Amino acid sequence: MTPGTLPRAMDDRERQLEIEGAQRRMVGVLAILAALFYLVGQALVEILVTAKQPSTGLLQGLTPALEHGAKAAAVDPRAADLRFLDKHGVVDIIGWTLAGCALIAMRWPLRYLRDAAVTRGAPGGAPTRVFTSYVTPLVGVVAIAYAIAQVLGAHDFVHGTVKDTSAYNASAGGAVRDSLFYLYVLGNLALALTFVLVALRAMRIGLVTRALGIIGIVGGVIFVIPIVPLPVIQALFLAGVGLMLFEAAGMVLPPAWAAGEAIPWVTQPRQRAGQRDRRAGASRPERGRREATQLAPVPTPPPSPSPSASKKRKRRRR
Repeated sequence: MTPGTLPRAMDDRERQLEIEGAQRRMVGVLAILAALFYLVGQALVEILVTAKQPSTGLLQGLTPALEHGAKAAAVDPRAADLRFLDKHGVVDIIGWTLAGCALIAMRWPLRYLRDAAVTRGAPGGAPTRVFTSYVTPLVGVVAIAYAIAQVLGAHDFVHGTVKDTSAYNASAGGAVRDSLFYLYVLGNLALALTFVLVALRAMRIGLVTRALGIIGIVGGVIFVIPIVPLPVIQALFLAGVGLMLFEAAGMVLPPAWAAGEAIPWVTQPRQRAGQRDRRAGASRPERGRREATQLAPVPTPPPSPSPSASKKRKRRRR
């Protein structure tokens, strides 16, 4: 290490701590808003649109051939899906707009945690920097655009004169909608990886508690494997990060933030166990001294001669 390296590193760390302190409140607000908007937006889509949307199965698709012997129906059996989407298009767009804005807002808390972890010794690299900077805004914009394109296609189909299979495929698919769909799927995979990496590194460095870090990792996995229909876990992680940055609702800011270096988070049971061990270690020498004092024999003084014995010795001398 050259003589100027250590002061330069210290200056960089102090500068980073100043930046973190200046941005902390703004990032906390964005994290809480992202959690709220993402949960509300997805709830609107899932409860008011997706849960009530009719589904066209294989038998409904084969109805024209089975009943009328026709190769294709004049009205595609899946037209009910587009009619429903056209009727609930406003709610669908509002829900996906809220979710898309939340995805865009996620960029700041994820990038904030990533930069803080790198400053404290976590591995950086271009992938995590690109993911935290560009993936979440891209996914948010693509989600909004795809929702609008779907609703517009459904509206064109419902109000058009031709409603056969070719018209359905043109309204529900097409190059633009297919491209947006695949971009959204790939972006969702990258977003899942971003959540896992950011939460894992922040937990190891000590920027978040172990419980909050595990919630973030599970939230990233749920982006790919949607065990829960609503993004409750992702919203819980984002809200936890925001409340932690504000030190509100019982959330504390781990010491690694103020120290500017990695200090892995110690859970409360481990802290109490360490305190008990330290107290026991401090009291053990004192207890050993007390036991040694109790076990040592007390020296007895020599017996004093009686007066009669001294008189007898005097007579003998005479």
